[in-house]
Amino acid sequence: MKLKLTLVVFLLGLATMAQAQGPLSNLSIGIGLEGIFPAATFNKTPYNEGTYPTTQSATKSVGGVADARYNFGRHSALDFSFTLNRNTEYFANTYGTVTHVQTNNGEYIGSYVARMPGTERMKPYFLVGGGMVHFSPNSAYNTSGSPSGSSKAAFAYGFGTDIRLSDSWGLRIQYRGLVRGAPDFKLSNTDATETFGSEMKTHVPEPSIQVVYHF
Repeated sequence: MKLKLTLVVFLLGLATMAQAQGPLSNLSIGIGLEGIFPAATFNKTPYNEGTYPTTQSATKSVGGVADARYNFGRHSALDFSFTLNRNTEYFANTYGTVTHVQTNNGEYIGSYVARMPGTERMKPYFLVGGGMVHFSPNSAYNTSGSPSGSSKAAFAYGFGTDIRLSDSWGLRIQYRGLVRGAPDFKLSNTDATETFGSEMKTHVPEPSIQVVYHF
């Protein structure tokens, strides 16, 4: 609840400044839906005869995304986005034991946006950046220890296009990919035998669509 309230206050503050100050008229804010499709996880432990490779996977989900973007010059912009979603992380250790933790996730990503040649109505772009994903586990888990909140750094890349609908309104269609650490939920702190996470990396494709308001 605090995260949602903070996000609303942040966006309202930006909107107020944009109306009050000329330079901030380059600001736009967007809100929409984002698909979360965790793909390959980079295994840390290779397969050996008699054991299983260490793997971690996560369920697919759909989340809400809010975005603030500030244009400077004709071809560049800075972007900050916040995504809220829920999924379940599954971990299989070298003995084949599978455990899971359901978690509410907040993604905080800042990016540099480079605009490509386009038209007045359609403006394609690509982006690169990074930030943090915070995992907040709930009561749905079967691990031996109690999971705690876990934050992981993330690298972001992507591309998309802004479609102008009117002077103030537009549509943003975007693909973003995240490479982030798999959460361990600090389980090894409560149970020395727990190996959930193992510092593996996961690639997460995230297509989204947003309604955008330009000040």
